[in-house]
Amino acid sequence: MLDLSLLPLFLLGALALNFTPGPDMAFTLATTANGGKRAGIGAALGIGAGSLVWGGVAAAGLAALLAASQHALTAIRIVGGLYLLWLAIATLRHLDAVPGAKGAPSMRAAFTRGAVTNLLNPKVGIFYLAFLPAFTNAQIGPVWLQTLTLAAIFTATGVTVLVALSLGVGAARERLIGSPGLRRTVNALAATAFGAIGLRLLLMRPG
Repeated sequence: MLDLSLLPLFLLGALALNFTPGPDMAFTLATTANGGKRAGIGAALGIGAGSLVWGGVAAAGLAALLAASQHALTAIRIVGGLYLLWLAIATLRHLDAVPGAKGAPSMRAAFTRGAVTNLLNPKVGIFYLAFLPAFTNAQIGPVWLQTLTLAAIFTATGVTVLVALSLGVGAARERLIGSPGLRRTVNALAATAFGAIGLRLLLMRPG
């Protein structure tokens, strides 16, 4: 059960955050540019899956323990950054890839990448700890259940936004991908985005 008086404000805040450019949006758009709209949708769904896991972690209170351990935060952040840099290098090695080609990730592979990328970003769990508690009410039911419900709603709105963006970018890409020069350009931009997100995680200051 949720506090319905707080729900409209939560939805407004969730949608505003969903539409704010960030690592998840950049990763999804880069994946779409690299592999087409099916890959982009897969990435969006994978990010959603990772977000749900973080929601469960936050509901269980484990995110608070993680936030208190700088060593754990740093380790996860470094692994996540290195993983994204690896994706950037892999993309650069296949600049001529087209949808369905060897260099382009399948929908399943994109789902896995999206989930792993999200799970290796501890800031997601910390964000849940900062954002969700403001919309819970201990007087109407278990806070952990309210947290899970709010996380599910936030994930649903976020995935919807990312899928819509993937469809738009994917459609444009498929119309223009016949140009070898453009194909190399969009894949180079995708690699740049992956690398930039990875470097952002690696260079992020603790706390």
